[in-house]
Amino acid sequence: MADQRIYAGDLTRQEFAERVDQGNLRAAIVPTGATEQHNEHLEMIHDTLHVTHIAGQAALRLFPQVVVATPIPIGVSEHWMAHRGTLTVRPEIFCEYVFDVCHSLQRAGIRNILILNGHGGNVKPLMRRLEEYQDKLQVNLRFNSYWDVYDPVLVRQYMELGRLPGHACEYETSTMLALEPQRVHVAAIRNEGAAAATRDKGEALLEPAIAGVADVLRRMIAGEEIDLPPVTFRAEGRVHMLTGEVL
Repeated sequence: MADQRIYAGDLTRQEFAERVDQGNLRAAIVPTGATEQHNEHLEMIHDTLHVTHIAGQAALRLFPQVVVATPIPIGVSEHWMAHRGTLTVRPEIFCEYVFDVCHSLQRAGIRNILILNGHGGNVKPLMRRLEEYQDKLQVNLRFNSYWDVYDPVLVRQYMELGRLPGHACEYETSTMLALEPQRVHVAAIRNEGAAAATRDKGEALLEPAIAGVADVLRRMIAGEEIDLPPVTFRAEGRVHMLTGEVL
């Protein structure tokens, strides 16, 4: 069987160094997620599991050029702390932790680093620090959530409520039905959006996310300019997550 290990933790130190030194390893993904309440029907690991899957599949498409760092499974979730079981860290701590992981990869010789996010609460804290981190690391460092890559036409085609990613709603429930259906507690669904979720919708939307992330990495490695703002999708259209502007 061909060696297609793409997670940094699955490699020995020698294997990692050889991939870099031989020019085979050109980029790294740092997945950032959360451990937080997802209503009664989704498990709290959802965001981390989801972004890690997309990172891994995107890396496989570019093997051996991309490695996936150990996922960061706790993010900025203060807004959900009324729901017991949610874990959160202060924004400044989260950002510095992510920076240190990226710094480790830079010190190992990686020149292209994509912080791939899977949790909405992480966006504003990291975007506020991104230019600072780019200046400090002097590598091709990007931050995007995996949903930034979606075509709005595709979102409108599959999401009945016109919203993506939402929270424990139509999109997240659909994709988990496709990824790991045993993690969806269907009998506990209580909201309209989640009730509209189907496995078919999830399968239709996972592939474009993986392909889109792989394309971002391919363009980073090629040194191309990338215009991909942080967005969320709502009924009124594609909305910039920092400015609130409808794009």
